[in-house]
Order: sequence, then structure tokens, then C-alpha cells
Amino acid sequence: MRVSHLKLSHFRNLGSLNLPIAEDAQVIALIGQNGSGKTSVLEALSLLTPTRGLLTAEGKAQIQTGAKEWGIWAQLNSGAEFGQVYRKSERLLTIDTHRQPLEAMARHGSVVWLTPNTDFLFSGPPANRRRWLDDLTTALIPAHAEAVSRFNLHRQSRLRLLQNGEGGDWLDAEERLAAEWGIQVLKYRTEYLTRLAPHLHGVTLSLSGNALEVLKDDNPIAALKGKFERSREIDARIGRTHAGPNTLDLAGQLILTDGPESLRTIPLSTASSGQHKRGLIHWLVGHVQLLAQTQNRPPLVLIDEFSAHLDTARRQLLIETLLNSGCQIWLTDTETPPTTLPGLHVVPMEHGGLAG
Repeated sequence: MRVSHLKLSHFRNLGSLNLPIAEDAQVIALIGQNGSGKTSVLEALSLLTPTRGLLTAEGKAQIQTGAKEWGIWAQLNSGAEFGQVYRKSERLLTIDTHRQPLEAMARHGSVVWLTPNTDFLFSGPPANRRRWLDDLTTALIPAHAEAVSRFNLHRQSRLRLLQNGEGGDWLDAEERLAAEWGIQVLKYRTEYLTRLAPHLHGVTLSLSGNALEVLKDDNPIAALKGKFERSREIDARIGRTHAGPNTLDLAGQLILTDGPESLRTIPLSTASSGQHKRGLIHWLVGHVQLLAQTQNRPPLVLIDEFSAHLDTARRQLLIETLLNSGCQIWLTDTETPPTTLPGLHVVPMEHGGLAG
């Protein structure tokens, strides 16, 4: 995915923005002081996917103070035009002026990002890791976005029925549908990690949780539905679903090339901040190479606070690796990055929009 033109209206702290991108721009650097709207631009770009974006914010929280709605319009190098508006608690999408479900964006490309928040991905709550995994899985398998959405819809509907003391055929139907979509979620997640593995260097990733057991069953849908049925009482009491894809966790191991052999693998959950960043970047690079080689469709890459990631030499190597895979890169910083970056296009920002 490459963006050739971006327009924003009343989005976060940006009243309006009209940003055409030069054809030869490969690295778009948004430069300005804190509060100038740099991260808001990246957040808008991350919403060119069916996800909740890099800040995972509610749509209403992204409306500029005093406005009633926000708008995002983007033209891709492929010629496709995305138009989004958040209106009356709903995020509405058009592609080439035709109304489409949000999941349709996944068919046109994908976006991946590094932010200061991702520096704590493996030391934070499992939900953050599942969300990150689901976003990247959708890039490889667009149908995953619908599977996650449908599973959550029926899981939440089931939980409401349980908490209201309702049962019968309706509850049975919701559990069956949650199981059907839940199995798709499990299969797509495991397929992504299996296909990613050959492209990973310096890190390994693995899923854990008892929900994985159902995939070994001759009838995995029935096995997962059985888990839902057996957990009705406890789920109603605790107010959450404690069996299913929503309970899985993702573990990462960083592989070191030096030091004692017994210490050459480090769990990312206990790694230092620098080691954690290295593990994430290994994953990001492997993901980019997977998409570039299997789909010839490298993702759009967003890097917030560019100087905060790695040292100068490793940042340069990261950018070169991503560019060699065909990515367009958008980054933010308070100072202009080295002019040695190929295809560098600097966009000065000031509070509320473009500078100058």
C-alpha cells in the first residue's frame, strides 16, 4: 500500500490537512514539535485498515473539539480512493465513492506500525498482543478481519444473554455462531504464524492457551461450542468469556548470537527495552518480507518518534531493509532525519496542520 494524497478534516488536533505526495517519495518524514499533529497523521493512515488504528482510540475521541464528525480521504498509488467519516457513533467507508464494509479495505493493502506503545507489547496485557497479531494476520489473510468481528459480535451477544438469565434456542444459536467464527480466528492466527516462521530471523513466536486444543478435535466447532456450554455459569458470574480465541496469549523469544549458549534465548516478556525493540523489529521485517514475497504487496509502514527506535546505524539499516521490500514509510520526529535516506520527502508540521 502506498498513499499518493491524504486529506483530513476535524481529525484529532487537525482542523484540516491537504497533503499531496510526490511520486518519488519513499520516506515521508513529518517533522515538528510535540502537539503539531504528526501522530494524528499516522493515526489517520493506520485507519486505512479495518482495525482501530495505532492508538486503538474510540472514534468519538478522535473528533476535533467543537466539531461533530471527522473525515479521512486517501488516494492510493493503485488509483483506489478511500473515504471515511465518523458520524453518529459509526465509522462509515466508501471505496471509489461506493459504500463498503470496513473489512473491504484489507483487500487493497495493509499498514503496520511501530510506536512508543509497542515497546511494551510483550510486557503488557495479552489483549494488546492479540490485537497486534490480528492486525498483521489480516494483512496476509483479509478474511480474518471479518472472522474476528463476527466472533466478538456473537461472543458479546452470548454474554449479554447469560447475564440477563436468558437461555434456550437463542443462546444455543449464539454459542454455535461464536464457535464457528472462533474456529476461523484460531485457524487464521495459526496459519499466519506458520507462514511467517520461515521469514523470522532472531525471534520466534508461539501461541498458547487451552483454546488451541479444539483444533485437534475431529469436530473443532463442536468442541469449542462445548467449552462455551460448560462455562456458562462462570462466564455469567465473572462477566467475560473465559474459553475461546479471546483467551490465547502470544509469546516471543529473542535469539541472541553471543553470550553463553544457555542464555541465547530471552523471553520478550522479560527482555530489556532495547532487546524488546529488536524483537519487534525482527517481527516487523519478517512480516514485510512475507507480504512482499507471497503477495507482492508490501505494507505501508508507520514509525512514530523515529529517533526513539534503536541507534542511528540500526535505524538506517531498518529503513533500507523496508525500502528494499518495496514499502512506503511514514515517520515522525522533532528533527529532520539524515538526508541520506533514499526518496526522503520532509513535511514540516506546526500546531494544527502543515507549516509554511
